[in-house]
Amino acid sequence: MEFTPRFRSDVYPFIYPKKFKGSLQDKVAIITGSAGAIGQGLAESFAVAGAKLVLTYNRTPPPATFEERCSSLGASAVKFIQCNVAELEGCEDLVKQTVEAFGTVDILINNAGANGLGPLDAQDPRDFIHDIAVNFHGPYFLMRLVLPHFRAQHSGCVLNIASRAGTVIIPYSTSYCASKAALINLTGCVQKEVDVEGLDDIHLYSLHPGGIKSAMTLKKYGEESVNNLPPQARGWFLRALDVYNDSPYLNGMVCVALASGVAKDVLRGKYFDVGQDLEDVLAQAEFIKKTPELYSLHTSFLGELSNSGVPPGGYQVPETPFAFPGF
Repeated sequence: MEFTPRFRSDVYPFIYPKKFKGSLQDKVAIITGSAGAIGQGLAESFAVAGAKLVLTYNRTPPPATFEERCSSLGASAVKFIQCNVAELEGCEDLVKQTVEAFGTVDILINNAGANGLGPLDAQDPRDFIHDIAVNFHGPYFLMRLVLPHFRAQHSGCVLNIASRAGTVIIPYSTSYCASKAALINLTGCVQKEVDVEGLDDIHLYSLHPGGIKSAMTLKKYGEESVNNLPPQARGWFLRALDVYNDSPYLNGMVCVALASGVAKDVLRGKYFDVGQDLEDVLAQAEFIKKTPELYSLHTSFLGELSNSGVPPGGYQVPETPFAFPGF
């Protein structure tokens, strides 16, 4: 099948905010890492949808005017909570405070991230472990904590902000690539678990949010950071920011659309690149359902060997046992 969805870098008609105004009215949404560009774009988008926002930050709180901004856009409530998602205790307190304030959790957006740059053997192991903790352990902690609430109400949505880095191999970004790949697979595994239970209104997604010039990205690809790399690698990384031209509202409004359920029959448990036009993708729903490796991590082999390990044509007659060592 030859079909190429349109590629987007900003909000487009299918996800215009006016279409989703009030669509998530009074739904309780936790958004981690809300102080940065991606987090603020998410918060403003879910504000338009009328959600009750629980916005977390670690060291840097959002701007003083941000609560007023979200309220003016339509958020039915705004609550800021300081939380280090790398620590289980902080995640437990976040969910506890949310439930005490609003009674439940309807939407979890794992957006907080850490992104180191450098040779694996030169990186302080504590920094590597910290990146893994923020990018993977935190989402795991929070998913585990909100799932009982989702099960009790038979509904809920998780949006894990992963990265295209989770699907490709990038040198000197080992902790980021590895943790994001793990997050993509975590999303799919948990979706399968709730599907087995018949909980059709619990839907999870992992996402590439686009190339956004966030503070984290600017720091990673800044000269000070890049100069710590081997000389032969510096040129590519210094040019990396050239492709970071996407609007944070593209990711924000795609997430609102997914949380509203427009794609749960097609993309639940999948990895989605927000740059692809969602309307175009959903128009190919039947083909996607018949092609399970689309929008998922998988490995390709010679000879059409599938990821399941079943050879083309099915399992063959076992070979004659080899008497080891047999020489």
